[in-house]
Amino acid sequence: MAEPDDLLGKADALMARHRQGRPEAETYADIPVLQDVVEDLGASRVDMPVLTGLVPSAEPDLVQVEALAQELRASLFTQLEPLCAQVVEEHLQKGLESLFVRLFTDLRPELRSIACAALNDAIDRAIDKALRRRKSGD
Repeated sequence: MAEPDDLLGKADALMARHRQGRPEAETYADIPVLQDVVEDLGASRVDMPVLTGLVPSAEPDLVQVEALAQELRASLFTQLEPLCAQVVEEHLQKGLESLFVRLFTDLRPELRSIACAALNDAIDRAIDKALRRRKSGD
């Protein structure tokens, strides 16, 4: 394995080969740095144009605004409609379940009474029918 100094020397040599096409540091001396004094441009600023009046605001194109509003409505509806349907379905399902439970709880005694009355009527009709058959068969 090569020594660390040897590896650094090889790396320096490789980098030096690629640096040959670049300008040397002396050519960068012409670039101003922060310590350089820049000529004051205060006197020439007097000739700069200054906005003194208000520019009238352009009226929006109402056709474009309405078209954009329609597009926005359609886009929002397309995105929100499935969510809205899902929320309504969930609330209806929860609400209907609790409503049915409450209705059946409240109506249970009446439903039993109606069912018992219907059963008694059916039994009475069956017995009457059987009695009529016996009488007619005698």
